[in-house]
Amino acid sequence: MGYHKLFRKKCAVGLFLTFVVGALFSAAVTVYQLPDELTVQGGGNTRLSTLLPVSVDISDEGDRAKAKLFGVVGVKNVSLRREKPRKVLLAGTLFGLRMYCDGVMVVGLSDFKSHGERVNPAKKSGISRGDVIHSADGMAVSSNEEFAVIIENAQGEVEIGLTGSDGSRKSVRLTPEYSDADGCLKTGMWVRDSAAGIGTLTYIDPETGRFGGLGHGICDADTHGIIPIQDGEIYPACIMGVKRGVRGSAGEIRGYLCGEGIGVLRDNTGYGAFGLYTAEIPALREYETAFKQDVMRGKAQILCTVTPDSEPKLYDAVIEKINYGGEAARNMIIRVTDEELLEETGGIVQGMSGSPVIQNGRFVGAVTHVFVNSPSRGYAIFAENMLAQTSRSE
Repeated sequence: MGYHKLFRKKCAVGLFLTFVVGALFSAAVTVYQLPDELTVQGGGNTRLSTLLPVSVDISDEGDRAKAKLFGVVGVKNVSLRREKPRKVLLAGTLFGLRMYCDGVMVVGLSDFKSHGERVNPAKKSGISRGDVIHSADGMAVSSNEEFAVIIENAQGEVEIGLTGSDGSRKSVRLTPEYSDADGCLKTGMWVRDSAAGIGTLTYIDPETGRFGGLGHGICDADTHGIIPIQDGEIYPACIMGVKRGVRGSAGEIRGYLCGEGIGVLRDNTGYGAFGLYTAEIPALREYETAFKQDVMRGKAQILCTVTPDSEPKLYDAVIEKINYGGEAARNMIIRVTDEELLEETGGIVQGMSGSPVIQNGRFVGAVTHVFVNSPSRGYAIFAENMLAQTSRSE
């Protein structure tokens, strides 16, 4: 009998410790999810969509508020930014982008034979994949051709000005060497000065003509880094068809750039592609933008275009998770529930990035990524975060 009592006591202690550890873990996750800043219009008590209940009591004045766990325990000070909700025209249409780098991007390094020995001058000088070269021998570089001419006429060392993949500016000395195979000076690196692609145009500001799209940065296919741009244009895009997404393989909207330019591309950031819409603004429905604390787990809709010769259409979805402190383009997890869209695309596919997410009649975000192993699900960015980037580019 004593043994059984001891056993039950140990089990009770074990369950209690498990409960305590679980509670502490949940609290830690909740605090991690909390935002550093909230945009508000007035006062009131705001409930946040976190793992454990958190509320923020916002006064009508002041620039700080306290986030409280269970409405009682203060866990974080939150900065407040006060402004009215903005209204934008939601597009949900496919568009094409053509952009030119701010310099030339190093997309690969390759050894070659010089006087019988394998060499790589670029690697030897400290140049890495993902670096962006802005100048060579004091001359600005904006194209592959300009850079090639400088290298071909090099007399010994060439001083290279570049921005590293970590964002730091630096200068290195590169000595091109003769290639046994080509009989000319080579550097041992591959560079790219432009890129093109398609995605979904998210919104246009009717007052300024500024637009936002994609919801994530345009990345180089080889380096996977965000491409720094000098300038670019956007164009209408025509859909040829859709490759359905299946578990383990992302689908895609297949399309091409068609028609004349409709806008100027100004910025490429982790929050999307932004610029000025220069064509006549189409007749689009206007939506009020929700602040991030207004977004809730639950039913929503995605506005997108996925078939040739069709107009943007609303499809049903569910917002499953919200993370205020997550990466730029991964503020929400969203799941497609609309049977028509699932039949057509398998869920979220490449090319749908930038498709507006609407909840309770307001613009709350944009689709950004698909889960390759679960194509009905993906990430989305807060609308508020995209609009903040539009403001910075004005």
